[in-house]
Amino acid sequence: MRRVPRISLVLIGLLAAYAVWPVCTFLRLRDAMIAGDSAALAARVDWGAVRSSLKASMSAEAMARLEADPDAPAPTTWQRIKRTAAPRFAGGVIDRYVTPERLPVLLGYYRFWRGTLRPMLREEPPTALAGTLLAGSGVDRFASFWRRLRRAAFVSPTTMVVEVQDKYTSGRRYTATLDLRGWEWKLTGLAISGL
Repeated sequence: MRRVPRISLVLIGLLAAYAVWPVCTFLRLRDAMIAGDSAALAARVDWGAVRSSLKASMSAEAMARLEADPDAPAPTTWQRIKRTAAPRFAGGVIDRYVTPERLPVLLGYYRFWRGTLRPMLREEPPTALAGTLLAGSGVDRFASFWRRLRRAAFVSPTTMVVEVQDKYTSGRRYTATLDLRGWEWKLTGLAISGL
């Protein structure tokens, strides 16, 4: 009789660990992006899949903005040209910047200065535990992340979607798709909304 509760506790513990595993991978990716660690980013990201998902999200976002106002006047010739050229231009920027070395630049964590990669000098918003003994600790970083987390859900047993609000721009959100490949979670999709 006592075996059944022990086995169920072990199974619950294993399921909880499995659910936390991709979130920990996502946090490591975020830390690698902030640190500009291109080796860690290269190992944990499927760059081809991320580029194609980012291109799809950018063109969908642009089309939604263009079609948002039904009372808008008919587009001018210049607006039609911009609508046609914008996805191609965005595709070139994505191909150039969505790499292990340049993604932190695209997301605003770093900038190029005289041929080198330098951290952006931005004033950080206050963290969740600012002014306490835990300020700046791992607990503080997790609490700040938790405050900006909008959604984390399994789409299938091997796919998780995580949506996080940008810490600088409240209307911007990043939606990441993580897939279990082999014995590790990899970032396979990224969509940015609210640009």
